[in-house]
Amino acid sequence: MKKLLSLLLMLSLAVFFVACGDDDDPVGPEGGTTEAWVGTWLSADADVAPLLAAVFDYDSVRVTMNDDNTIVLESHVRDGNWTTLPGTYTVTKSESGDVHAIAINYTAFEQEGIIEVTSGSPDQLKLEAVQTTPDIGATPRTPATGFGSDATLGTSNIQIYKKQ
Repeated sequence: MKKLLSLLLMLSLAVFFVACGDDDDPVGPEGGTTEAWVGTWLSADADVAPLLAAVFDYDSVRVTMNDDNTIVLESHVRDGNWTTLPGTYTVTKSESGDVHAIAINYTAFEQEGIIEVTSGSPDQLKLEAVQTTPDIGATPRTPATGFGSDATLGTSNIQIYKKQ
């Protein structure tokens, strides 16, 4: 009888822990888990990477990353119009940590770099990516090298987005 009670207690605890799993995961349209970076993100004013603001005069950048690995980049030039660029992306999850590798293939160019999403109000996406095709001689950051580790660019190429 003691063994039966112990077994029932262990099964009850197992069911309890399974039922109390992480409910904070965003849910996709079919009830599946959606990756944290999926959604529409806006970078504006001081959150725009200093390099993009200085070289291209961007005052806002919006990116929409979809579950199907498509991406839409919209950039706004100060006192100008929005430009839209579609593409695809792949995120390679890091074995440890929250910084992951990302490769983005837009119709006009390709980028590689790193991405990190931090939960908050609103959630924040941090992206540091450089153009790799056509080759401009830039070296993409990796999860191992980390954000701002490029000796030439420092933190000037880090883009901060807020979830919309």
